[in-house]
Amino acid sequence: MNKRFIVLLLVIFSFTLIGKTKNETGVTKNLLTKLKHSLVKDAHFKFAQNAISNVDAKKLALINKKFNGIDSYFSNEIKQHKITNQKSSGRCWMFAGLNILRAQTAKNLKKKDIEFSQNYLFFYDKLEKANMFLEATIKSRKKPFSDRYVEFIIKHPTPDGGQWVGMVELIKKYGVVPKEVMPETFSSSKSRTLNRVLGLRLRKALVDIRSSKSKKAIKEIKFSALRDVYKILAIHLGTPPETFSWRYKNIDKKLVSIKNITPRNFYKNYVRVNLDNYYCFQSIPVRAFNKLYQIDLDKAVYDGPEMSFVNLPISELKKMTKKSIIDNEPVWFGCDVSRGMRKGYFVSELSDYESIYKMNFKLTKKQTFETYTNNPLHAMVFCGVDIVNNKTKKWKVENSWGSKGHKGYYYMQNDWFDFYVQSVIINKKYISKNTLNLFKTKATILPPWDPMYKAVSDLH
Repeated sequence: MNKRFIVLLLVIFSFTLIGKTKNETGVTKNLLTKLKHSLVKDAHFKFAQNAISNVDAKKLALINKKFNGIDSYFSNEIKQHKITNQKSSGRCWMFAGLNILRAQTAKNLKKKDIEFSQNYLFFYDKLEKANMFLEATIKSRKKPFSDRYVEFIIKHPTPDGGQWVGMVELIKKYGVVPKEVMPETFSSSKSRTLNRVLGLRLRKALVDIRSSKSKKAIKEIKFSALRDVYKILAIHLGTPPETFSWRYKNIDKKLVSIKNITPRNFYKNYVRVNLDNYYCFQSIPVRAFNKLYQIDLDKAVYDGPEMSFVNLPISELKKMTKKSIIDNEPVWFGCDVSRGMRKGYFVSELSDYESIYKMNFKLTKKQTFETYTNNPLHAMVFCGVDIVNNKTKKWKVENSWGSKGHKGYYYMQNDWFDFYVQSVIINKKYISKNTLNLFKTKATILPPWDPMYKAVSDLH
């Protein structure tokens, strides 16, 4: 009996210890007391508390002297053209891509400048994404709603964001038109409501497809959904032309007429840029360098290629970008504009939160990707570089936010490039043979929920 009693006491004692250990994981009264006593209300604390009660800490942390000495001169600068404005839409990748083509097209037309219709490609981008959503739904219809693939599809019906490969495939399939042929509408410039309506219609189709057991019925559901999507897009964006006529004045001030031409022939005859000569590079430290990667569902056209890129150290991206600009070729790139962008400048370590809070917030570049602190949010164009005594000082950037910054342009410090630029698109004539050969190797296929998808596909 005594042995049983002792065993019972030990069991009760063990559960008591477990209970105490469990309680210690919460915010207990004891922990609150310790935290309260750890707070040192010295002069620095009182100053910070008083200041931040009246001022945004972001403004208080700004190191204004970081802007000192940054001039507006560049040793190598590509000729400027009229700045574009994507307004309240996530089409930066498209604006940046079309801006790359403008100089060569203007030269071919003997015209001072040209701007392409972003709305025209936007229409087909939405239509293609709707089709991709429906096909992905059909493919995964037998999987549960809790499946990660299904969850991803539902959350991303027709997003504005995209990549270079999407723009390339859209242009190959649909061509381009001058902006005057299909100008902006309210919904192309402010796309939130359009996206909401498209999402409602496509998710209704998703539910219908998943509940249908007949392949014929599924085919009809898909067509009905695409028919409605086309109608929604036509209401919001206008109807894209199959052929068009366009007049302009050339550099000799003579009126030139182009009649009854298709958008694809306009690209073939007047743009004449071989988009297959451009390759995508990323610098994402969470994956091995000098390898080819491909991401499932990261494309704009269902029957087109997925996003493929070679992952390289950032120093290699900078070398190729510099070569391009020196040779008067602009470079499309993606970066995290939420970090160190003020007053038309991209400046590293622009905010000093450590001095305000007396804490260490520093992370390595790899750690920022692992914790989703460093995200490519925006695509722009490199159009200048400043080299002094063989050292790169800064970069000139063409944005698509209207006249913000320095009349639409931004100045990027060289070390900001190192930390916050993630991707560049480079013409193959500036790529070494060994690097080009990496595109012939077998790609590592990544699912759309992989952290690397976030790192390369959030451009909007």
